[in-house]
Amino acid sequence: MEIRSKGVRTTATIILGVVAVVFFLYPLVWLLLNSFKDTTEIMTGNSFSFPTKWKLANYTDALFARNILRYFGNSVFITTCTILLTVTLSLMLGYALTRMRWRQAPQVSSMLALGMMLPSQIVIVPIFILLRQLHLVNNPLSLILTVTAFNIPLSAIISASFLKSIPYEMEEAGLIDGANLYTILTRIILPQVKPALSAMSINIFINSWNEFIYALVLIVGKQWRTLPIALMNYSSGKYGTDYGGMFAAMVITSLLPIALFVFFSDEVEKSLSAGALLK
Repeated sequence: MEIRSKGVRTTATIILGVVAVVFFLYPLVWLLLNSFKDTTEIMTGNSFSFPTKWKLANYTDALFARNILRYFGNSVFITTCTILLTVTLSLMLGYALTRMRWRQAPQVSSMLALGMMLPSQIVIVPIFILLRQLHLVNNPLSLILTVTAFNIPLSAIISASFLKSIPYEMEEAGLIDGANLYTILTRIILPQVKPALSAMSINIFINSWNEFIYALVLIVGKQWRTLPIALMNYSSGKYGTDYGGMFAAMVITSLLPIALFVFFSDEVEKSLSAGALLK
């Protein structure tokens, strides 16, 4: 009887796993199929079927006529700089909050909590005015600094949570050996907080890669336009929205996030599990 119940549970688990896989893969398959159709077939035909005629011109138009590769490179550059800057500042701030004694530490912790609850959209006007006065509008640095500022609160809290789990004795041993603060941070602390770095980097990547509102406001020219803004321009054509080309551009846009998830899925799972266990 017990063996039979185990078999039923195993079968149910397999069925639920298959349903979950189909549920999550279906939108990607639908997007891929429609990226090879023209707009007329998408709007008048069955959007869930295979293309009657595979239209590779959607991809060539996205890559060459629409300059998607250029905007892809812009997004990669801005996202990479944002991740490096945010992780560095958050790790240093988390170390200062957990390892150093200074009078304003409680106030800074409260400000971090407030920063997590503050919607970024409500301060878009003062941020734009400030960056315009600094002559940073239409400069990738404006977007990097802005996205970094909004990602520091959560990232600093994550790093501080991980740092609390590291014994002080390891740093004391480094001090006895003559290590200074930066040596301790880079050679002792940094290797111990790899799960925190993964969790922070994943969260920052998602927020920076998908940033739309600030990219729309701060990047007004075409030189540093990012992918979300480039995709929006597919709906502003003379003859309406080019859905086939837009789906092709979306496939190209999704390649990097999907590749990162496929190759670093284990690291993602470990980092999120480790972060959930911290108190």
